[in-house]
Amino acid sequence: MTDPIRLAKRVAELRGCSRREAELVIAGGWVRVDGVVVEEPHFRVAEQRIEIDPEADLTQTEPVTILLHKPPGHHVAAGDPSAARLLTPAALWAEDTAGIRPLKKHFAQLTLCAPLETDASGLVVFTQDWRIARKLTADAATVEHEVIVEVAGELASDGLKRLNRGIPFNGCVPSAHSS
Repeated sequence: MTDPIRLAKRVAELRGCSRREAELVIAGGWVRVDGVVVEEPHFRVAEQRIEIDPEADLTQTEPVTILLHKPPGHHVAAGDPSAARLLTPAALWAEDTAGIRPLKKHFAQLTLCAPLETDASGLVVFTQDWRIARKLTADAATVEHEVIVEVAGELASDGLKRLNRGIPFNGCVPSAHSS
């Protein structure tokens, strides 16, 4: 039995490439150890069967943006572990045709761009792309947001008039809409 070595070293030997290239192949999800995809170059292997996908692409993966339909009752905030529980490969839409294989690194270093209150449901955007994060946070005042509110009970006599003026949010009142 041989002493365990780093998976990156074994892949570099098998593929005849540098360790850096081997690390990219592994991090890209192109390597299986005994039939299981392993994305950590530091993973230790000894006698296991190593398979490298012949379609392996060494290019860096593009940053991803994940759209989540947040159900009511879930608190999602930057770095909050409850958001991480909602963002898993198992939760991805089964009919997604983007052709992007979900990797562990797709769920790391995500920026929450438009949080919703705990009791609200709707679209929440998480991204690794700084351009999208900037557009949805720094430029938020120029991006139109639509909010649908369910109201129960009686409407005050001037209630509809007040709603048409807009609802204050974060100290700002939207411009009045004509009816």
